[in-house]
Amino acid sequence: MTTDKKFIDGSVDALKRKLISQYVYLMSGILLGYSLVFYFVIKDSFFAACTFAYSVLLFYTFIIIRKSYNVKVLVHLYLTYAPLFAGFIMLDFWKYSAATAMWLLPVPLGAHIFLGKKYVYIYSIYILLIIIAVSVLTKLFVFDYFNLSDVNVIVISDTFVGIVNLAVFSLLIYYNEKIRKAEIEENIFNKITFSENKNDNQINNNFSDTNEAEAFVFTEPADKDRMMYADSENTEKYIALFKEVKNIVEEKAYFKDVDFTISQLSNILRSNNLYISKSIKLNGFSNFNHYLNMCRIENVKKLLQENDISKVTLMYIYTASGFSNQSTFNRVFKQIEGITPSEYIMTIKEEEDRDVVHE
Repeated sequence: MTTDKKFIDGSVDALKRKLISQYVYLMSGILLGYSLVFYFVIKDSFFAACTFAYSVLLFYTFIIIRKSYNVKVLVHLYLTYAPLFAGFIMLDFWKYSAATAMWLLPVPLGAHIFLGKKYVYIYSIYILLIIIAVSVLTKLFVFDYFNLSDVNVIVISDTFVGIVNLAVFSLLIYYNEKIRKAEIEENIFNKITFSENKNDNQINNNFSDTNEAEAFVFTEPADKDRMMYADSENTEKYIALFKEVKNIVEEKAYFKDVDFTISQLSNILRSNNLYISKSIKLNGFSNFNHYLNMCRIENVKKLLQENDISKVTLMYIYTASGFSNQSTFNRVFKQIEGITPSEYIMTIKEEEDRDVVHE
C-alpha cells in the first residue's frame, strides 16, 4: 500500500494501543535501569531483584496479551497495582527523600488520556491516599532494608527518578495531543454523518425488504459542517487512501460481491471504517453504499452495451454486478440514472436501430 501508515493507524483506539505498547517498552527499560541503580549504586540486592522482576513481568505479560486486550480494563489494572509497587519502594526511601513520590505523578495524566475526567479525580485521590499511608507507616514503623549515608547516592537516585518520569510525561503528553486531535476529527465526522444516517433510516423504513437498503440516498451535509470537515482533513492522504479503495472495489471488482461491506474493505486495507468513509465522501460520494452502487450501475450499463439483451437475461446482468434482487436494482438504477432499466434498454435498442439505418 502507498497510503501513509501513520494515517491508516490514526484512529483513537489504535493511538491508545500504540501509546500502551510504547509505554510498556519504555517503563520496562526504566525499571531495568532502576534495578541497576539499586544493585550498583544503592548496593541493595533485594530491591534490585524486585524492580528487575517487575520489569520482566510487565514486559512479558504485555507480550502475551498485546494482540487481544481491553484497553480500559488493562489501564484500570495497571493504575491500581503500579502505584502500590511505587508505594512499596517509597516506604524505605521516604526518610531520605520524598522524590520517589514522582513515580505516582503520571497516574492522573494516564487516567485523563484513557479513562476520562471522572477517573482523574478518583486516581488522584488514590495516589494521595498512598502517599499519606507511606508517610504514616514510616512514622509508626522502621523500614531499614538499606541505609543511605552518602548524600551523593541519594542525589543519583533522585536524579534518575526525575529524568525517567520526565520521559514518561513527555510520552503521555505527546500521545494525549494526538488522541485529542483524532477524537475531535471523529466527533466532526459523526456530526456530519448523523443527519445523513437519519435520512437514510427514514427512507430505508419505507423499503419492502432489508436488501433494498442498499439503494443510494444522497444527502448534503450543512455547509458549516462541510467546511469544518474539509478544514480538518489532510486531503492528499484521503486521496491516496481512495486510490487504494478504488483498486479493491473497482479494479479487483469487489463491488460484484452482494455482501461486500465497508468493514470487509477496512480489513483488506488495514484501515478503519471512519477514514474510508471520509475518503469516499471527499471524492464526491454520499456514503459507501452510494459509491458501491455507482460501481454496480456502471457495470450494468457496460454489460448491457456488450451483450445482446435478447440472449442474456436482465437478472444475469444485475446479479453479475452485485445486486441481490430486481426491486433493489430497479430502485437504485432509477435514482442514479433518472430512468428505469427498461427505459435504458429501449434507448440502447433505438440507438442500435439508428446505426443500422445509417449503415
